Amino acid sequence: VPPLFESKPGWWIAKEIAHRIGLNDYFPWETSEDYLMSRLKAGGYDCDEIRVKGVIQGDKKPVTFEEGVAPEFYTNTGKIELYSSDLANNGLDPLPEFTVHPDPPPGYFRLLIGRTPVHTFARTTNNRILSEIYDENEIWVAKSIANDFGLEHGDYVTLINQDGVEEGPVKVKATERIRTDCVYMVHGYGHTAKGLKFAYGRGANDTALCTNVAVDPVMGGTGINGNFVTFRKA
Repeated sequence: VPPLFESKPGWWIAKEIAHRIGLNDYFPWETSEDYLMSRLKAGGYDCDEIRVKGVIQGDKKPVTFEEGVAPEFYTNTGKIELYSSDLANNGLDPLPEFTVHPDPPPGYFRLLIGRTPVHTFARTTNNRILSEIYDENEIWVAKSIANDFGLEHGDYVTLINQDGVEEGPVKVKATERIRTDCVYMVHGYGHTAKGLKFAYGRGANDTALCTNVAVDPVMGGTGINGNFVTFRKA
């Protein structure tokens, strides 16, 4: 099915953004096929053979251990390393120590974020057929906590995070299926783009509430579970 209107694929968007900020050298290909073929060639594969056969088996080493073959580990010691000599040699903690993370302030709850099997991230929440099954996100709240706040299942609340950012309204799901110090919501709602005529204004935007982002100092991964929210009845 040809893309509608001015829809563009992800690879094209990434390439054009890179060109506009002066990173042309990192995106030398013109099509997604050029990109894939450059990766295959770098791996030592014959692109023409792949075009004909569809699948080829390279001469690379298997990524799993073969039956009866002694395993080989590509570490400095040749062993499984719980204590990483590579990290130690680079001045980093070779055996990670437990980090005590902050607990929610009084009256606040750790915000957990996840998915629904009905939708693909935020890409399909404007799809009316899929939304017949799941059309807005909810905030899961332990029943005992909902009682403490005077909330009933199905009530709408505004969420307020630790930095005062407000988001909502979002429907309360009072449940026994969550801890009393956490709340949970599905990602992909709270759209403000009016062009998304069906999804516009449905549910709450979890991203807006994630104003505290932790960055791993070694590999750069990010964590967003250090954000806390409380409720105000809408």
